[in-house]
Amino acid sequence: MNQTFAKRAESLAPAAVYEILKHCGPGKAIAFAAGNPGADAIPGEVIAGYMAEALTMPIPQTLLYAPTEGYPPLREKLVADLKSKRNIGNDDDKIIITQGATQAIEIVTKVFCNEGDVIISENPSFTGSLSAFKSYGVQIEGVDMEHDGMCMEKLEETLKKHPNARFIYTIPNFQNPTGWTTSLEKRKKIYELAKKYNTLILEDDPYGDLRYFGEDIPTIKSMDTDGIVLYAGSFSKTISPGLRVGYLLMHKNYMEKLAAAKQISDVHSPSVNQIVVHKMMTEFTMERQLADVRAIYNRRLQLTCDCIDKYLGGRVSYVKPEGGLYVYVQLPAEINVDDFCGQALKDGVGIVQGHSFEVTPDPNSPYFRINFSSPTDENLEKGIRILGDVLKKF
Repeated sequence: MNQTFAKRAESLAPAAVYEILKHCGPGKAIAFAAGNPGADAIPGEVIAGYMAEALTMPIPQTLLYAPTEGYPPLREKLVADLKSKRNIGNDDDKIIITQGATQAIEIVTKVFCNEGDVIISENPSFTGSLSAFKSYGVQIEGVDMEHDGMCMEKLEETLKKHPNARFIYTIPNFQNPTGWTTSLEKRKKIYELAKKYNTLILEDDPYGDLRYFGEDIPTIKSMDTDGIVLYAGSFSKTISPGLRVGYLLMHKNYMEKLAAAKQISDVHSPSVNQIVVHKMMTEFTMERQLADVRAIYNRRLQLTCDCIDKYLGGRVSYVKPEGGLYVYVQLPAEINVDDFCGQALKDGVGIVQGHSFEVTPDPNSPYFRINFSSPTDENLEKGIRILGDVLKKF
């Protein structure tokens, strides 16, 4: 057969993290590459119980076609919680349930972007989002990250250069891959610039509930009086990624087109999974789940930083995140990050190069990312000790 792919598929390729993970697991390398929650942070027995309860509900509620917008009680509960706990949303906003935040990002791109349009993104950023953007043939303009968010001067320069940019993509809380948090001052500035240059903001907040110390910072969506912020969230990091339940909150004017775009993709998200999440929120209580998750990850974050200081200290640098799942480590300039990560994998630890997350990969980028949520405490220390041995070889 001599078949050609569609032009839009030319940029599609497996993310580096998934290629690395093929070499990780029991009997293989320790996985620092994934973005998985820890298995001990997932309330498996509770989920199984609620799943069984859901399957005893009347078939029309669980096993027939359902509204594309999502399970109504879950949507109502989410709207209420976002309003009361984060001051997000008003009477002009609507919510749609998606299969994780990644689907929310994909359908926003599908609905708002033509081939050749410009999206402005943090650089580096989440590879899943960058891949979604590229799949629609858009031009991604990266704005370099600083420890407190995007460089505002570069953001405005980019908006001036591309006055028809479709939206600004940002992960303000404990960003993937850096773990850095956008300051309140910069959040206000991003919103101000979006209004000034007449563009939308896609605020991706899968880690917002995973703060371990410091004060919560208001979301950009909470500042939105003009209906220009689309807010994506997920239960993948707080309950289970396998349930594939996320959501998108947006101005009501966008709902019809976004629901139609999702309908084309999958008709609707699985009803049983949505019911399980709703039961978690109303019966098990999310506050209890979040407290457990934060306690586990806070301990692992501290262990990770202690081990970096012990085994890599003096030769690498990093900013300790206040939450999330990642620590972004900077190697000495004279060390090639691809060589370092390749040797680490041979020696038993899978880590991801920082340039894998960049809009335009720079092989000279000195960073690599450590995910501290999924490894056990034992593997965290063992893996970082191995990285220290690898560093000595360079």
